[in-house]
Amino acid sequence: MVRRAGNLFTFVSVFATVALLATSCGGGDNAGEGEVADLRAELASVRLDSRYWQQLTSLIEPVELKSMTDHRAYMLPNGHLLALHFDDMDLAKADNLNWVALGVPGTFCKKDQQRVEQEFGPGFTHFHDLEADTHGGKPGANGVWFVHVGVRDFTSPMSEGPVSGGEIDSGFMPTPPSSCA
Repeated sequence: MVRRAGNLFTFVSVFATVALLATSCGGGDNAGEGEVADLRAELASVRLDSRYWQQLTSLIEPVELKSMTDHRAYMLPNGHLLALHFDDMDLAKADNLNWVALGVPGTFCKKDQQRVEQEFGPGFTHFHDLEADTHGGKPGANGVWFVHVGVRDFTSPMSEGPVSGGEIDSGFMPTPPSSCA
C-alpha cells in the first residue's frame, strides 16, 4: 500500500472506525481480539507515518510543474529537489510509488553532468529545465540533474529496461546534453 498524505489517512481512519464498530456490534463472530489489535496497530502506524510526513513537508517548499503531475516534488533549503514519482499522472488514481528522485542544481551541459556525477555519484541521466518546465532543455539551461532510484520491481516505458527496487535507474528518460563548448 502506498502511504500518501491526506486522502489515505482519511480513508484508513474511516475504514478503521467502521471496522471497529462492525466487530464490536456484530457479536464478535467475524473478528477475534487479535484481528482488532492488529487493526489498531496498523491505524497507529498510519497515523505515525502521516505525522512524520506532515513534519517533513512543513519544512520544504512544494514544487508544482505541469510536466510532473505524477510527482510530489519538494525543494530542499540547499536548492536540491526531492521527488516522489508515482505510477499515474493523476495522483488521486496512483497505486504505487515507482521512484524516489534527487535533483541537483546544474546546467544542461555535458561538463556539468560530469561534475554532478563526480560529486554525487553515477546515475544523473535526466535533466529538467525548471523554468521552461521541459525535459532536457536548451544548451546551458539552468535546472536540475535527476537520479532516479526504483522503489519496487516493475517495467516502465519511461525506462530503458526493467526497474529494480533499491537500484539506480540510469535508463530513466535520459536527456543527453550538448557539449556547451
